[in-house]
Amino acid sequence: APSPSPGPSPSPSPSPSPTPSPSPLPPGTHLIPASCAGASPHDGALARYTDFVATLTTLELYVDGSRTARVVHSAGGAAGGVVSEGQGYGLFLAGTLAAALPAEHAARVTVVAEAYELFRGWRLMCERTVSDSCQESHFCGEDESHECLPSWKFDDAVTQEVGTGSAPDGDEDAILGMLLLVLATQSEAPRPPWWGEVAQWAYQSCRAFLQHLSVDHPTLLSSNGRPLRMLKLGSCWGGWDCNNPSYHAPGHYRAFRDYMLSFAASYGATASEAADLAPVWDSLVETSHALLREAQCDASGLVPNWWVPADGNDDVGAPGTPGCGGSGTEPAEFGAEASRTAWRVGVDALWYGSAEAASFLRPMAAEVEEAVRTDYQLSSGCWISSVLSDWQWIGFMAGPVTTSLLVPAGGLDPSLQQAALDDLGVKIQGMPVNDYYSGSWVAIATATMCGEVAATGAVLRSLGEVAAPGPPPGEGDASPPPASSSPPPSPAPAPSPSPSPSPSPSPPPPPPPPSPPSPSTPHAGREAAGREVWAPPRRRVGSQPSLPPAGSGAACFVAALASRSIISAAPPDPSCAASRAARS
Repeated sequence: APSPSPGPSPSPSPSPSPTPSPSPLPPGTHLIPASCAGASPHDGALARYTDFVATLTTLELYVDGSRTARVVHSAGGAAGGVVSEGQGYGLFLAGTLAAALPAEHAARVTVVAEAYELFRGWRLMCERTVSDSCQESHFCGEDESHECLPSWKFDDAVTQEVGTGSAPDGDEDAILGMLLLVLATQSEAPRPPWWGEVAQWAYQSCRAFLQHLSVDHPTLLSSNGRPLRMLKLGSCWGGWDCNNPSYHAPGHYRAFRDYMLSFAASYGATASEAADLAPVWDSLVETSHALLREAQCDASGLVPNWWVPADGNDDVGAPGTPGCGGSGTEPAEFGAEASRTAWRVGVDALWYGSAEAASFLRPMAAEVEEAVRTDYQLSSGCWISSVLSDWQWIGFMAGPVTTSLLVPAGGLDPSLQQAALDDLGVKIQGMPVNDYYSGSWVAIATATMCGEVAATGAVLRSLGEVAAPGPPPGEGDASPPPASSSPPPSPAPAPSPSPSPSPSPSPPPPPPPPSPPSPSTPHAGREAAGREVWAPPRRRVGSQPSLPPAGSGAACFVAALASRSIISAAPPDPSCAASRAARS
C-alpha cells in the first residue's frame, strides 16, 4: 500500500456531504445496567478480566529467554494457537483497567504488570513475523527493523507463524491497549522502566496501521479535501472489493491521531509527521462512518457480516450487497462478525461523543429493545438474510450488541431502553469466561457496560490537550505532561440470578482456505484477491431522529454517574430510579 502523503490532494469533485447528524453527545454519556450496581467499584470488570487471564493466557518465552510474554490462546485453550484478535482483546482489556482503576486500587499493580506481559506477547508476535506480510516497510523497534502489525496466527508458544498477513481488528485493539497503558503510567514517578519502549512501539504502530491497513481513493475527496481513505481487511487484502463493517473503529482512529500528535516530538520520523498525517486520520474516520451508514439497514439498524461497497468493483461480489465473505461466516447474516459493529461504533460515542456514532446506534437500539421486550427475535430483511439464533445467550453476540443500548437513543422510551439493558446485563453476568471468542466478549462487555471503557475516554481526550510529553525516562528531567487522573470508582455487577442453561456456540469453523495469489490473509478462510481498486462510499440519504434536549424527560438517562463523573452532567431523573426500583 502506498504511504499516506501530506502532499497535494487530487482535484476531482468531492463526494456528497454526509447526512446531517445531530449535535454530539457529551463524551462518556451512557446508561448503566442494574447488574453493575451494588458491589465494590470495579469488581465486576476485574472479576471477568481475572477469569480471562487465568483461563485463556499463559506466559511464554520471550526472545531473550525470559518467560515474560503473556499470550492469549484461541479456541478455548492451548490447542487453538495464538491469534492477533485474541491478543488484541487481552491487551485492550488490561490497558483499559490500567487506565480506569484508581492509582491506590489494590489490583492495579497486578493489572499493569500483566498489561506489559501482554504487550511482550504482542511484540513477540511482531518479532516472529518473518513471512511476506505485504508490508513493504517496517516501523517498530529502536532501529525500526520489526513489523508493527504481526501475522494473524501463530502456534501456542509463538515460535512459528501459522497464518500470514495482519488483521486490522486485532491490530487496532492491541494498539489502543498499548496507548492506554502508556497514558495510565506516564505520570508515575518514577515511570516503569519499560515505559519508553511501549510508548515508542505504540507510536510506531499507529503510523504502520495508517500506512499498511488503509488506502487513499485515487480521485474522490473527504470533507477536509484529503482523498477518501478506506480501511482494508488486512495488510494483504480487502478494501473496496470486499469489506467488513465490524472492523471499522472510528473512535480508535481518533485516539491514534491524537496520540501521534502528542508524542511526535519524542518518536516522530520528522517534526511535522503527526501534523501532516492528522488529516489522513480524519479522512479514515469519515470514510469509515460513511461505509457503516451504507451497510446499515434503515429499519432495523443491523449490518451484515460482510459487505461489498456500493461504488466498488464487482470482481468479488455485487456492489452494494453482502456479496463477499470470509472466516466461514454467512455474508448476509447478522452474526459473529456483524455483532461487533455495535461495540466498535459505540465506543466512538462513549469516548468522543460522536454524533455519527450516536446516529448509527439509534435504530439498532430500537430494534434490540423491541426484541428483548417481546420474543428476542431481531429482524431480517433489507440485506440481512438471517440472524444468528439464540443471540441473547451467546457472549460474542449479546456482549457487543448490548453496547447499542448504552447510548441514550432519541425517540426511544428511556425506561424501555433501560429495561432492555438490564435484561441483557443479567444474561451477560451469568455467562462464563471459558472459551476464547465468547469469553473475550463477556469480559469486554462487562467493562463497557459498567463504565470502565467509558472512563478511559477522559484519558484519551486528554491527548488533544497536550502538545507533547516530556522525554522518555532517562532522557531528561522534564516533567511528564498532565494526564487525567484515574477516574473515580464505578459500580460493578452485583450478584444476580443466572439465566437458564443455554446454547453458547463458538464462531463457525472456517472453510479450508483457497490458494491465494498472495500470502495467507487474516483469519482462516479470509483469503481474497487483495485488489486496491477504490470507489466512494455511498452516502445514504435520510433524516435521523434528534437527540433528546437536555433537561427533558429523557434525562432519565444515566450520564456519567456522579460517583465516577468524568464529565459535567445533570444528575439522573429521580423518577427513573423509582421505576427501576419498582421493576427489581
